[in-house]
Amino acid sequence: MPLSLLLCLGNFDGVHLAHRRLLCAAKAWRDREFPGVPVGVFCFRELPSDVLLPEPPGHLCTADERLERFAGCGMEYAVLADFPELRNVSPEDYVQTILVEQCHCVAAACGFNHRFGRGGAGTPELLRRILKGRLLLQEPVLDGGEPVSSTRIRALLAEGRPEEAARLLAHPYTLCAPVLHGKALGRTIGVPTVNQNFPEHAMLPRFGVYATACVAQGRRWAGVSNVGIHPTVDRNAPANCETYLLDFSGDLYGQTVQVSFLQFLRPERKFASVDALKAQIRRDAAAVRSLFAGSSGGSALQRTAACPESADKNRS
Repeated sequence: MPLSLLLCLGNFDGVHLAHRRLLCAAKAWRDREFPGVPVGVFCFRELPSDVLLPEPPGHLCTADERLERFAGCGMEYAVLADFPELRNVSPEDYVQTILVEQCHCVAAACGFNHRFGRGGAGTPELLRRILKGRLLLQEPVLDGGEPVSSTRIRALLAEGRPEEAARLLAHPYTLCAPVLHGKALGRTIGVPTVNQNFPEHAMLPRFGVYATACVAQGRRWAGVSNVGIHPTVDRNAPANCETYLLDFSGDLYGQTVQVSFLQFLRPERKFASVDALKAQIRRDAAAVRSLFAGSSGGSALQRTAACPESADKNRS
């Protein structure tokens, strides 16, 4: 580790617009005031809510995706701490011992509501005092008069409003996971689906059917994705995501596919028969084709980039 670092502090779940504003401002501040000092992030491997809450909120990205987004914002380091080990450290020791002495932090950047140390008692004012004024404080980033936050984005996804969530995230909410073997019902009725589980602790969007932009085998595809338990065919199944890739033909088992949620089409429901379900899937596919024939859907498909685990390693 270098002799000194400028560190951005926070949880950074989703690395949304406000996070990106902070990271970019910190990098510009480093360039002006601390040339030659690496700029990076100090955060926890696990989100504190996973430890503190009996039912923690869902994550907006995986740990690997979070690191990818840090790098995309120009961060040169990520110091990943263990929250259980630090949760009872006093705020003063947190800054002086952990940040300054162990991480060689000479300056820091954080959000206006950043808290740290035992009981979350540490404040930006304490940081500023111990760091001798070398603190960049990010004021709230507003959208529609309300602060951009991970909590707000989760609420939008839970309500089936992925377009608004994407605006606050600066990208669509995505599932990036390997394709699993299912019951092959989709294939038998002529609409083969990509079956994926959400990562542990991931935020599950509102159960229902979505227009999605997908990346598979290095190419981009329009998709119809169902998030839920598939009550027509298996009401006891755990929640997952099944996607019908329009115009795709091939075997994706074991491969990583990215699914980006663009628009909520309808709630999940139980159909009277498999034939009725098949007919509805065809109608959903027609709706998605119409969406992607327009400028917004087509643009979203072009912007969708492969996730870190996919073979082509594309970046948008």
